[in-house]
Amino acid sequence: MELVGSVFTMYKTIDVSRNKLEGDIPESIGSLKELIVLNMSNNAFTGRIPQSLANLTNLQSLDLSQNRLSGEIPPQLGKLTFIERMNFSYNRLEGPIPQGT
Repeated sequence: MELVGSVFTMYKTIDVSRNKLEGDIPESIGSLKELIVLNMSNNAFTGRIPQSLANLTNLQSLDLSQNRLSGEIPPQLGKLTFIERMNFSYNRLEGPIPQGT
């Protein structure tokens, strides 16, 4: 799933929940700088949470719950100043929860 240079860059909300999507979440997701809401829950995404999500400086809601994500939550996500809601439940994550600014 390639997102750079696509029509996705103008969207403020993307909800691809409950679609049986699988594989890694692409690093290019961090180029969608207008996003306010990103819901990728209830799929079969694997791998790590992309650090590039920290580039989504307008993001208010991030839901990556109920996937097969592993590793740590990137500490850079603690720098998202407008974030109101993050949901990482029902994954295979470990380590500390990032501290906000």
